Amino acid sequence: MQLFNLRRLAVLMVILSGASVVLAADTELAKNITVPAGWRGEQIPLPPSFAREMQFKGIEEARFSPGMFQEKSNSFFSYFFVFKLDPGTELTQKNIERELLTYYQGLSSTIFKSRKKEIDTSGFTCKLTKATPVDPQKIYPQGLTEYAAKVNWTEPFVTRKPQTLNLIIQTWTDKTTGTGYLFACVSPQDMKANIWQTMRNIRDTFYRNLSR
Repeated sequence: MQLFNLRRLAVLMVILSGASVVLAADTELAKNITVPAGWRGEQIPLPPSFAREMQFKGIEEARFSPGMFQEKSNSFFSYFFVFKLDPGTELTQKNIERELLTYYQGLSSTIFKSRKKEIDTSGFTCKLTKATPVDPQKIYPQGLTEYAAKVNWTEPFVTRKPQTLNLIIQTWTDKTTGTGYLFACVSPQDMKANIWQTMRNIRDTFYRNLSR
């Protein structure tokens, strides 16, 4: 089973990264991400090879839970990603909805095509709702905005069935450099599931590392 999951991860990495080369200057973001044992990930350019229609430009760091490709796991398709975006990127609700919809449409379509199958992505949706950040530790970056989101799509890797993803999205812009950031925790699990606390802990550590 472990080999089977690693094969799925390998396929994902090849499709996501394409022929891109990560520049040494982009390794700084990855240094701030600390994850528990068993989490795996990758850095890819934005727009990614599977969604070239995206308008956001920058890099993405993604980390996948150990149960990412195990349908019966309580962390199935649970992961997080961080976008580091070029200065001047407008992180409005409308723009984020557009970009994430394009992202998931492209990802699903690309994976299905790699298996010589077609998928109609016109019915996919992405809806954000503004939320109130709760920051008792006072570690969130200045000017942070939070959204709760839902993405309705067809999961292409394991089930190839319709799936609803819950997302917690936080965005901010570095006041000095103008660099935009988007941190998203993603899972189809109920919001009370343990995986959410795990991802919140990872996110908190990221913010502490980022502020050093």
